Amino acid sequence: MRTLFIGGTGNISGACTRRALSKGIEVFHLNRGNRPEKTLPGVVTLTADARDPDSVRAALAGLRFDSVVQFLAFRPEHVRADLDLFEGVTGQYVLISTCSAYRKPSFHPVITEATPLENPFWEYSRLKIACEGVLREEGTARGFPFTIVRPSHTYDDGWIPGVFGSSDFTIPWRMLRGKEVVVPGDGQSLWTLTHASDFAVGLVGLLGNPAALGEAFHITSDERLTWDAIHGILAAALGVRAKVAHIPSDYIARIRPERGAGLLGDKAVSVIFDNSKIRRFVPEFRPSVTFAEGIRRSLAWYEGRPDLRVPNEATDAEIDEILGYWRKALAVLPA
Repeated sequence: MRTLFIGGTGNISGACTRRALSKGIEVFHLNRGNRPEKTLPGVVTLTADARDPDSVRAALAGLRFDSVVQFLAFRPEHVRADLDLFEGVTGQYVLISTCSAYRKPSFHPVITEATPLENPFWEYSRLKIACEGVLREEGTARGFPFTIVRPSHTYDDGWIPGVFGSSDFTIPWRMLRGKEVVVPGDGQSLWTLTHASDFAVGLVGLLGNPAALGEAFHITSDERLTWDAIHGILAAALGVRAKVAHIPSDYIARIRPERGAGLLGDKAVSVIFDNSKIRRFVPEFRPSVTFAEGIRRSLAWYEGRPDLRVPNEATDAEIDEILGYWRKALAVLPA
């Protein structure tokens, strides 16, 4: 089997590449070639700008694939361009969408693929919904062979999942120094964190499967943790106790609207993902990496990279700003 990953060197796509190679799949990456250190042995890199159709056509140079996985489509026009680029080039086009596309607020905590797509809070989610719509309407009309995959909060080794991003060391850095961290709401809403190696089993299992055409799947862990538990597990792995400030999501949104969109439109909402559909199609999908294990792997990754064990200065300042406003609000309350 031959597959093309558009991207291929990111948080999720890197793990999917490793899984595909382990299954004997011939893997191609299409990207700008800016991260050669992330390219694994055995991968063929096609250098092109995914936003430039002419450069993509030149890079493909008559190649054909059993599957193409699009990790970098964020707007409907990206998918429309792909319809033209990959029609007749692939037997399956896989769009990586998002679980945040599911209806918010949720009318029921258990989410299946039949849950309606609607998110009035977060533009990112609405654009992903529009991307799916292009496939379902225009793709179906053209007989384009597509599959939709929706990850939730997925992380790999070296990533520290949190409410203010996952790709840096800010939250562990604050915890190690006894500084407060922000947890939305009362800390008791349920959240699902999925290790990328588990997600990859589900995604790669769908590649080349004709029964998956025209279908949508979410692929997540079965472990559900409160935000308090998530921060507690991280702190325990660091050997410290977390100092947590519980702050309402809508209050955070008043201070930082761009953060509020992702909270109100995703992380502040308790959901339970029903993974029975992906299990029917990929029986070997059995998520096994707990967050306690995954965060140990991530922290171990940082141990050998002391230059990265530093906070993102902008995120650190943002957290301090939110905490400053919250303390002022508390100060006016009667003792």
